[in-house]
Formats: sequence, C-alpha cells, structure tokens
Amino acid sequence: MQKIFTLALAALPFVGFAQFQELVIEEVPNNGLVKGQTWRIYAQMENPGDVIDAVFGEEKAPLWLRAENGFYQHPKGGALASEVQRYDVENDRSLRFDTWFTIGKSDNYLNKVSSFPPDLSFASFEAGGDFETLNGAWFVVPTEFQAQAPSDRKILLMQLTSDGPVEGMINLHGREAQTFDEEGNIVGGVTPIQVEGLTFSLPPKN
Repeated sequence: MQKIFTLALAALPFVGFAQFQELVIEEVPNNGLVKGQTWRIYAQMENPGDVIDAVFGEEKAPLWLRAENGFYQHPKGGALASEVQRYDVENDRSLRFDTWFTIGKSDNYLNKVSSFPPDLSFASFEAGGDFETLNGAWFVVPTEFQAQAPSDRKILLMQLTSDGPVEGMINLHGREAQTFDEEGNIVGGVTPIQVEGLTFSLPPKN
C-alpha cells in the first residue's frame, strides 16, 4: 500500500513565493526486491504549469542528503534519472528502485535533466554515500515540458532507497505558470520561485 506524506510550509524554514506549497513524500512499495524502503519526493505546486527548473545548493543554502546506512545504487543506474535506460528498467525489476535525482521524469525517455557545473561529482553518491554541494544543481531548461507541474501539480525531484534513516535539505528554483492575453502576449509567468532550506527525513516524522 502506497503511503503519502506532506511537509507543510509552516514547519519549514524557507523564502519564496506561494506557487510552491509543500514537499510530498510517497513510499514506493518495493516488496523486498531490494533492501530497505524506496521513497519519491515531489514539489507540490499551486497551479498546473508552475515550473521547477533547478534543485540547487550554494554557500548560503547548501544542498545535502545523508543516509545512515547508505543509499541503494543499482549498477545500471545513475545519479540522474536521465541515465537510467527505460529498456533496462523494463528488464530488471530491481533497477526500478535505484536512487537518483531528476525533475519531472523517472527514466531516460525524453528526460533533459542535467547537472551544473558539468563536472559536478556524484562519485561518492553513486557509491552509496552521501551527497552535498555548495555550488551545484540538477536542472532543466525552464521551457522544457518536464519542468512544468502537471494536472496533479506535483513535480518529481528524486527517488531514494535506503535501509535506514535518511535526512536531506534542498533548495528549489522556478517560476510561476505563464499566462497570456487575448493577443498571445505573456502577461504572467515571469515571477520567480525560490525556496531555500527545505528539510525532510525518511521515514517521514509524523
């Protein structure tokens, strides 16, 4: 049975705009196929079309993820979901529960997520260790369809599998949904969204 948790804004230190509402954490049942529990973390937006184009860390707002017993990393997986081949997922059930970062998509199909800077190191993370950056991000171009909140207003940010407690802090960048006048001119959607210091723990604390 899938479990869904939300982290209300009132419980989180943040700066930003109302288009971002909360983090939603969903357990993905792995039926014991891999060791530990699997979780997906989403940004819940206010409106369909609201954009998250980067999950970032910088000196004043670090990004970090720590797993007491390490993260599960499949040999055919990758730090970014864009490296996880859909063909391999369909033929290896355990790959479905790999640990990865993304924006909006869960495998390589039409997935444009990338990292900045290009040489941002995921070596320790891919070996099952923690991840931290004071000057890096995973991102997509804001005009990419996957950056836009769908009808349920949830944008997928990561999947994490671990056999033990996990803690994290992330920061989000995006913009509100674009709106147009009768002549097709953009009249809304230029307001940025920047939310810093979003913390979470897995399993979620009720």
